[in-house]
Amino acid sequence: MSKSTLTIKQRRLDEKTIAKYKATITDEDQAAIASSSLSTLTLTLYDVETGTIINSRNGQNILNANNVIIDSDGLLTWTIQAADNEIVGTRRRAGQYEKHVALFEYTWSSKASKHELILEIRQLDKVT
Repeated sequence: MSKSTLTIKQRRLDEKTIAKYKATITDEDQAAIASSSLSTLTLTLYDVETGTIINSRNGQNILNANNVIIDSDGLLTWTIQAADNEIVGTRRRAGQYEKHVALFEYTWSSKASKHELILEIRQLDKVT
């Protein structure tokens, strides 16, 4: 997958908000891989500090499923749900950030690759 070019501001989300993440799925030569060429595409989403899996996304199939679309040019679009960026730790105060990792793993033509996206989720005051 192409390297994330997100700025710190773009990686930072308020807890329980909806956002979009886009990246191109690529092979070892950085050539785009169309969705029809993918064998598998999974997402594991977890909190860095505790290792807690977030929103049941533990090796979850996201090959044109579960809020993720991949087009014929290899463009992946993940519509991040409010449940994807909940604060799971108990040590944050309002305004502090909790780091989450979205691990994308994919296979094609007997090959495999991974891509990590680090998101910083801001604890808001009185969010339920």
